[in-house]
Amino acid sequence: MLYQRQVRVRDTYVGRDAPTRLMAVVNVSSESFFAGSVVAPESIDKRVRLLERQGAEIIDIGGASSAPTEIYGTEHISVEEELKRIQRAMRVARDATDLPISIDTSSADVARLALDLGADMVNDITGLKGDPQMAPLVVREDVPVVIMASCNGPCQDAETTWMEMKRSLELAAQAGIDDDKIVIDPGIGFGRPPDEDFRLIRELPMFCTLGHPVLVGVSRKAFIGSLLNHPNPEDRLIGSVAVTSVAVANGADIIRTHDVEETREAIQIGLALRRPEIRNEETVLLDNVEEPQLISVLERIGVDPEIRGRLTKKSVMLNLLIGSVATPAALVIKQEMLALGGDAAYHRDVIDCRVSDTTLLIVGTPLQLEKLGRRLRKMNYFGLPRIAEQIRYILEKREERAVVPVGLG
Repeated sequence: MLYQRQVRVRDTYVGRDAPTRLMAVVNVSSESFFAGSVVAPESIDKRVRLLERQGAEIIDIGGASSAPTEIYGTEHISVEEELKRIQRAMRVARDATDLPISIDTSSADVARLALDLGADMVNDITGLKGDPQMAPLVVREDVPVVIMASCNGPCQDAETTWMEMKRSLELAAQAGIDDDKIVIDPGIGFGRPPDEDFRLIRELPMFCTLGHPVLVGVSRKAFIGSLLNHPNPEDRLIGSVAVTSVAVANGADIIRTHDVEETREAIQIGLALRRPEIRNEETVLLDNVEEPQLISVLERIGVDPEIRGRLTKKSVMLNLLIGSVATPAALVIKQEMLALGGDAAYHRDVIDCRVSDTTLLIVGTPLQLEKLGRRLRKMNYFGLPRIAEQIRYILEKREERAVVPVGLG
């Protein structure tokens, strides 16, 4: 996306014009929720070389499981044990590949060791909130960082996830981390209600408007098992592949996975499904976006907060299709919408009153539709108050669906 930055990780570019990258998981943590991802110390070099042959573009090494204890009963290990695991793993992995290596840790001490041993990026699931030394380390080492949306406990909904993501970006800015070094991760899973995880996948374009490449990790996670009734992560491959394709179609720039070959194909499908961007040099069409996404873009531009909500209500065009509208009502609505700067369409025989009712298409901005509803509520004839109530309901449900409440940003 034109309004998205590009991040360089070693010699691999992520975001903007780059294709979606495949990040392969290498777990040296025996307590990982998915046993199939755990690599024995003596097999790290073979696993890394295999992942590269299969199509991995970034290797993500983790020495301590971050799976929620409340879901998997995960045992948490000491930083000393994590350091010991990462020291051994990084030395072997760095000798085995020239691919970029990411260190998956929330400890600045572990990240420092991994960077000293050749890691190229830090992947912090606490969003810089866990270890106060993490952000200064990223600045000092001048390396890219994945910042995940992280709450005090599981993020319970998409709105909270969005606000915590913004908070982590503020922490990064305060610490002096360069915008061109930041990748963001909405943090799918991690104890959030499953329906909210699926909502985050649907609303991924919202996170793309923050201007940073977006990493998504759904591989074999519990929200997939919950929907498909697969308590065992071993059974969640097909679901993971399906969700991955949707995430890529919705804008994901990096997919983190345990299953490289299958995920590579899912990424190809997702890219084929993605809506092509229309742009010319520094001009881009913001096509098929809704008010919350525009609010985020306006915030990045620096538009006054009081103006963002009002402007977005004028910037989005909605199409409402209403059935069984009495012919006189259709004529009234057409004239009202024209007066408001919108329009309406109905059956060709309405104008001559040769049909008693019609399906009506109303075309206008949210602001115009709000005004139309207020006018129709005062007209106690032709069923217009009932139509006004339908319009009000649709507009309210649309706003409830938004991750960012319209007008807040």
